[in-house]
Amino acid sequence: MDDLGSLSATPDRPVGSPRIVVQRLADVPDLGELAAGSAGDLVWLDSALPAGAPPAASRRAAWSVLAVSDGPFAARLRHQDRVAHVTVSVSAVRWFGASRTEDRPAFAVLDDLLCATPTLDEPVPGCAFALGWVGFLGYELGREVDGPDRTADGHADADLRFVDRAVLVHADGPAWAIAMVDDDAPTASRANRAWLAEVRASTTRDDAPAVPPGLPTGGATDDVVVAGRVPAARAVPVADGRVREARGRVRRAAYELAVDACRHEICEGNAFQVCLTTAFAVPDPEPAVPSESSGSLGPSVPPSRDDDRYLAEYRRVRAGDPVPFGAYLRWGDLRIASRSPERFLRIDADGGVLAEPIKGTRPRHPDPATDAATRAELAGSAKDRAENVMIVDLLRNDLLRTARPGTVHVERLCEVESYSSVHQLVSTVAGVLPAGARRALVVRAAFPPGSMTGAPKRSATAIADRLEGAPRGVYSGVIGYFSASGAVDLSVAIRTLVTVLRPDGSVRSRSLGAGGAVTWSSTAADEADEVEAKTRSVLGGVGAAAHW
Repeated sequence: MDDLGSLSATPDRPVGSPRIVVQRLADVPDLGELAAGSAGDLVWLDSALPAGAPPAASRRAAWSVLAVSDGPFAARLRHQDRVAHVTVSVSAVRWFGASRTEDRPAFAVLDDLLCATPTLDEPVPGCAFALGWVGFLGYELGREVDGPDRTADGHADADLRFVDRAVLVHADGPAWAIAMVDDDAPTASRANRAWLAEVRASTTRDDAPAVPPGLPTGGATDDVVVAGRVPAARAVPVADGRVREARGRVRRAAYELAVDACRHEICEGNAFQVCLTTAFAVPDPEPAVPSESSGSLGPSVPPSRDDDRYLAEYRRVRAGDPVPFGAYLRWGDLRIASRSPERFLRIDADGGVLAEPIKGTRPRHPDPATDAATRAELAGSAKDRAENVMIVDLLRNDLLRTARPGTVHVERLCEVESYSSVHQLVSTVAGVLPAGARRALVVRAAFPPGSMTGAPKRSATAIADRLEGAPRGVYSGVIGYFSASGAVDLSVAIRTLVTVLRPDGSVRSRSLGAGGAVTWSSTAADEADEVEAKTRSVLGGVGAAAHW
């Protein structure tokens, strides 16, 4: 046992091999504040639930993770323009090989890297994250699974980092800092032990410095909420009080014509359901303006060491919109702010696999009687239940490609879950993988998420691609982790604002995708209304509204 006071190593792992050292934190940190005080690339997997959320949702939102990508064992897989760029630190070369480029599919390279990743035990009971690979897989990687042959516009199709440092916070309050050590890499291990000590010092209130807390050597930017706890919402600062326009890539009338084209394809027998999407160009947030009286930043935008106004913006949005699969990534030239309520896949270290598609949404109503009627209408809606069942059937097929025969089953079908702003129809499909199942290949077999494609997947994606005429990028892909324990947890990248920066820091593009499932019973006007409704939680939080 590697024990340094309140530091402990993962159990049952021989001293001398790669292992995780765990530091229990006396005070529960605000992960947003830690992020705000740091300057390096990071990912914040941000889980929370609103008051009154159903008990079934609690496991989805049990843990939040803040991981930094600049530790001494770091590595990176970036797949862009069909080429894999693998960057490996000196201390990780013995696992992942030297830095290189490879003209190979992203899932093939990821599979090799996961097979080479040292196995680590889960460091905290109940938490599947044991360091490992975190980041995103973009929608266009579907081309590797018979999908449309496109690449993302101006950024990578996938960007995953091997992280060796993280802070974990449970929804009930306890928190831990974790880091990898290896006796064969003493310098790197000393650096990570020192990092753990600094995190402990920076999150202990009695020892807190006068400056905002931050991760010592890289990790974040702004103000955020601890897992399961959401602070009071802040007003969205818009400099002149105007609501800014988020311009649609297409006009509303053009989208409605595309809906009718999908219905024609369905009538012809080419699909049962088509997930049709579009995108909105979102104005760049204005930098915080010092107040006249104090010369300091106004209270709604806390200071950040590297002026990451995108994280500040994310924190404002999340304060009024708690979701189980929120995420913020400061990832090279990307700033990804996701407010997703939907899980794509969860794979347990022991091989259990689970998908939780959402199809069917209604807004909540302040009048209890009207709200109850809305919930009942959703529960009995033939159209919404049909959409949900089609995707459940698709996901059963996706899981059957890699699960043990006879294990795939539907645990629940079309159950209504009520949240602070919406009622949703949620289903659960589960199975068991054979021993040794390679996680990258399991994800590949189910990619892209069926709730973002339609059914059958190959024909539905071809129809949508022809009508949309543009790549989706991060939107409609997945965000999450491939843990070194063998666990995987990935969300569907919906309600996701993606900012692409140029090398000088200026904005190349900034977009929010939205769409919906088209079936034969769809009407064009209702589908367009649904697109607008799905933009509101994010656009409203950044002082914008859809204009198309």
